[in-house]
Amino acid sequence: MRHISLLLLLAATSVNATDTQPMRTLDYFQGSWRCEGVFPASGRTIASRMTYVADLQGAALVKHHDDTSPGARYHAIETWAYDARAGRFNAAIVDSFGGVRRFGSDGFRQDTLTWESAAEVAPAQRFAYTRLGPRRYRVDWQVARNGKDFVVGDTLTCTRDT
Repeated sequence: MRHISLLLLLAATSVNATDTQPMRTLDYFQGSWRCEGVFPASGRTIASRMTYVADLQGAALVKHHDDTSPGARYHAIETWAYDARAGRFNAAIVDSFGGVRRFGSDGFRQDTLTWESAAEVAPAQRFAYTRLGPRRYRVDWQVARNGKDFVVGDTLTCTRDT
């Protein structure tokens, strides 16, 4: 419960409640999604469920990410919000390993929404969400270890359930 309160606090402090129009660009994600993918380095497969729900009267999008593969232990709650003063999106991720990570994004560029980790997140990370059509998207989690180039840690292709 403490993590959820922190997550909502992080979202609320980055939101100008009177400016929800930029959040409409994220409406694409609302609903439930089944995801399947791979860890490229090992070839191991992965499966997840992701659910997105608008909250704070449309000023935030809350995402639940639950890995469903046998033995999966990763679960996360994310908030995505728009900071009108900064003119960019903010995200906070609280995960089942006790981590809290902050990210920023300028929004969609063509069909890709990229979240870049804040400076304090080590190693540097990013999530690239690419729309593949009205009912499918791919998300690539990328990481830069030891200050090197970003490499894909895992990739998931998601199909809309609802």
